Amino acid sequence: MQRKADQLRAEIASISELLKTGRPDRAFKRATKAAKKWPKVAALPRLAGISAVQQQKPKLAQTHFEQAWRLDPGNAELTQNYALSLVQGGDPADALAFLDKIAARGPFSPALQFIRALALLQEQQPEQALADVEQVLSREPANPNAQVLKADILDSMHRWEDAVNVLTALVKKQPKFLPGLLRLTRSQLGLGQLGDVLKNVRAALVLAPGHPEALEIMAGLPNLTFDDIATLHAQISGSLERGPAANPEDEVKLRFAAANLARRQKNTKQEMQHLAEAHKLQRSRFEAWEERSAKDCVRRLAAPLPAANSGEAAGRPRLIFVVGLPRSGTTLVERILARHSTVQGLGELASVHQWARQAEAQPAEWRAANKLADYYVAKLPKLAGDTAAFVDKAPGNYAFLGEIAQAFPDAVILNVLRDPRDVALSMWRANFGAGGLYYTHDLRWMAAEANRYQRYMRHWHEVLPGRIHDIRYEALVGNLQETTEELARICGLAFEDTMLTPDQSANAIRTASNLQARQPVNTASIGGWQAVADQLEPFVKGLDAELWPELVGTNS
Repeated sequence: MQRKADQLRAEIASISELLKTGRPDRAFKRATKAAKKWPKVAALPRLAGISAVQQQKPKLAQTHFEQAWRLDPGNAELTQNYALSLVQGGDPADALAFLDKIAARGPFSPALQFIRALALLQEQQPEQALADVEQVLSREPANPNAQVLKADILDSMHRWEDAVNVLTALVKKQPKFLPGLLRLTRSQLGLGQLGDVLKNVRAALVLAPGHPEALEIMAGLPNLTFDDIATLHAQISGSLERGPAANPEDEVKLRFAAANLARRQKNTKQEMQHLAEAHKLQRSRFEAWEERSAKDCVRRLAAPLPAANSGEAAGRPRLIFVVGLPRSGTTLVERILARHSTVQGLGELASVHQWARQAEAQPAEWRAANKLADYYVAKLPKLAGDTAAFVDKAPGNYAFLGEIAQAFPDAVILNVLRDPRDVALSMWRANFGAGGLYYTHDLRWMAAEANRYQRYMRHWHEVLPGRIHDIRYEALVGNLQETTEELARICGLAFEDTMLTPDQSANAIRTASNLQARQPVNTASIGGWQAVADQLEPFVKGLDAELWPELVGTNS
């Protein structure tokens, strides 16, 4: 017995060492093999779960953390592991249901209360999430991660300055807490406070020279000095010379930083090489997603339109949905509209996608009992009292326009069109990092998504005649006044001169457009794809000529 116990301890120690030294793939194999030999030892599936997390495989982590928890359900750490894996795997509703069961055992620990706040935030219940994180802070006032989460929640409530104040206080009290400093930097970047961003990212690189996230932020800033550029060059070059980072996400950020630096130095060849390396690292996780997206498109376009909602919309501000491919100009359109005195921009709301994901996975009865209109309105953030209309600019909602149009017969739907080749270049240069935009990591996948987008839009125009208004990005930036006046008319708004200065909006920007959208409207990016036509060849060749006839004969 003692020998077996010694063997088990040695095995756990070996697996833990593999994790510490950045070899999660080997650790996972060892842990899963050992779990078969010792099937009743919870530590082994837990180590497999940790290995899966380090490999950025959240669903796999869920499986092993659940196994570990079931072996030892009274273990507080295993309970936290499993609950957190549900949140990180994109299943916040399941996490909340699990935590409700755990709550029957007694009051939550601060750790579980924190995880519940995370899940509530993902479920778009920010008020309750804020209450939970305040409870954590009442018990652990110095908890830096809870302060960061509080800032995230405040951001979701559009209380951007409050979020910055929370983070500023955190950094003042704990100046060496790097995640807090970088989170503050991101908030300031979203608000366009570039002077503060530069000051704080410099401080981050003093605390942690070569830090990939800090380098990525700094490399994208427009207000750098010669010394800043020299710092970037030295630290990026040094990091690359040392070889790949142990964490793939860090390597991706480092490559994007290098690409931004090369672009600044007008070295397009080197920029494209770094971008290709970054996307290569990211796309390996999503090989199966492309086939699934193709099947989803076929299924959705074959489905009949749902019945139109006959419910009352009286007293509710008018909904304006802005859709289009990412980087097509949806942020610009939202900010133009939100400059109107009675319009509120809400950014990219996840409600439609969350509802659709559940509706497509559940029996038909679920859809009947959970109507999109009710679900959506219940998830809305608090609106200003004088709001006559609000804008939801989640670009990917183009896949669900049938549901949207029927759920909200009074809504305005704007579809932003832009040359897909310019869109592709802009997406290629952006580090989205999110699984929902998996296709941005492969030029052929991007072409397939562009084709799907066009199929969706042709179908919706056919079955919803007159409901969708196309806005051409090139016309918008080329003739801002005339196109903006047309936008106002479509949305039932009286044109206001402030709509011509979207760059002066005080609203935070949480997308890859955060720097571009703060510049006066211009035509500088039109036709930019031509400078890198060779690198974009797989994308251009992947475009369906029947769907993009205006590009035939212009692809070279």
